[in-house]
Amino acid sequence: MNAPLVKLEGLKKYFPVRSDKLFSEKEWIKAVDGVYLEIQPGEVIGLVGESGCGKSTLVNLLLRLEEATEGKIWFDETDLTHLSQEALRKTRRDIQMVFQDPFWSLNPRLLVRDIVGEPLTVYLKLSQTQLVEKVQSLLEMVGLPRESLYHYPHEFSSGQRQRIAIARALALEPRLVVLDEPTSAIDILSQAQILDLLMQIKRNLGLTYILISHDLSVVHYLSDRIVVMYLGKVVEEGEADTIFNSPRHPYTQALLNAIPDITKYSLDDLQTLEGSVPSAINPPSGCRFHTRCPMAMEVCRREEPVMLKLGNSHRAACHLLQSNNPKAKRGIP
Repeated sequence: MNAPLVKLEGLKKYFPVRSDKLFSEKEWIKAVDGVYLEIQPGEVIGLVGESGCGKSTLVNLLLRLEEATEGKIWFDETDLTHLSQEALRKTRRDIQMVFQDPFWSLNPRLLVRDIVGEPLTVYLKLSQTQLVEKVQSLLEMVGLPRESLYHYPHEFSSGQRQRIAIARALALEPRLVVLDEPTSAIDILSQAQILDLLMQIKRNLGLTYILISHDLSVVHYLSDRIVVMYLGKVVEEGEADTIFNSPRHPYTQALLNAIPDITKYSLDDLQTLEGSVPSAINPPSGCRFHTRCPMAMEVCRREEPVMLKLGNSHRAACHLLQSNNPKAKRGIP
């Protein structure tokens, strides 16, 4: 194994909650609460979980769009949490992002030449001829005609706009690209084309991806490893095929059971979780999932489970998996 490109150590992000009571104890939204994660160069990591589980906040911390409350963020053995603004500006060339909706992430008043070329203008001193040539090569890389640089975003379909967004993210030759729901705002056919494009670009450029998506089929297709988050914590992680074929945490099982497929003939066949995600201000004691878990035990309410190693890269935090638990011995998944 190489040294990890990204390493998160005990990462926490607490947001203060305003209170109208003058002498009340200060409350915090625990958006990310003690995350440990390593990402190898060239790996694709899928981040999944319900809305409010902390996926986007985790990525914002990595990008230093938010400052961590506690913990460290290592990128290529550099601690990002203590970088000066000037050093951080240089590092951000290596970390780029493709946003969810290309309609809103592209400035409608700018030509494609200026949208894709903006990072090049900020970081590199290129002549106009060099800038145009570089933008044209980027557009070709993402499957758009070279003459597209003289058009505005509204002249393109949603799938083409996402290609423009990808070209902009690749302009500075980054090492890590964050994909935030990259296919959610486009049609099914365009989704397949964008996924194939992302895989091709990854192979050609040796990129590392962090993929955030609610579409688990997209996550399975693109990811090497999947990280499952619930209420600010990682509850399970492992290789994509392992997570899909043999999930061990009850929350992961619930997410996968809720995916429609051809064997489910009606909504009654879908297995969904009872209730909603608890408040991140006062998360449940013990295992945070125990209030919704159909297999919760008394120990789940009292003690927070530790992350257990289940295989080479498979880990999960669940009391059911403890070696001295009779339910685990019976092979409950």
